[in-house]
Amino acid sequence: MSHAQTKEATQRFLDTLHAEFDGLSNGDKAAIRRTVEPDDLLLNPAFYRLVQETLNQFQETELSKARDFFKNLSQVARLVYLLPFIKHQPLGKSLGTVLRENEISERRLFLVTRSEYPQDLIQLRRLCQQFKDETVDAIKLGKLLLYWGKHKTTSEGSKRQLMKDFYLSFASEKMEPVDADY
Repeated sequence: MSHAQTKEATQRFLDTLHAEFDGLSNGDKAAIRRTVEPDDLLLNPAFYRLVQETLNQFQETELSKARDFFKNLSQVARLVYLLPFIKHQPLGKSLGTVLRENEISERRLFLVTRSEYPQDLIQLRRLCQQFKDETVDAIKLGKLLLYWGKHKTTSEGSKRQLMKDFYLSFASEKMEPVDADY
């Protein structure tokens, strides 16, 4: 499978997961929302119902790829852990941009990036709870969280991307056109 096909498949899997989460019963959403740590979802029946319903949306041709994608339940749990506090808008803003626009302090962001798993995701979730009415591109966030690992070395790339989105979100807006009139 080429990189473009993998990217498209990941996009479809994340879209479907988000749509299925939106379709969960209020009780299942509440059960996921009350989860304290991402790994606690691995003991939550609502989480498994969500994964199963998501897999049920794929036909035979994509089903094996979807099963491979959802095979690492710990990765999927990191995604689902934040879903109760994310409103998805396709092609929307990144999480870093939304943090910046909501004037989340650098100190709070550093608390996330310098913490170890699971405290880093707990802190990130707390930030998301503060602006849960904002829209975020949940697909971008999903891709960020897919590579957010349990070990420092596996999380660094995702944390760097979060920092980049936070600091460079207004870079293009701050740059004003230069007058060429001499």
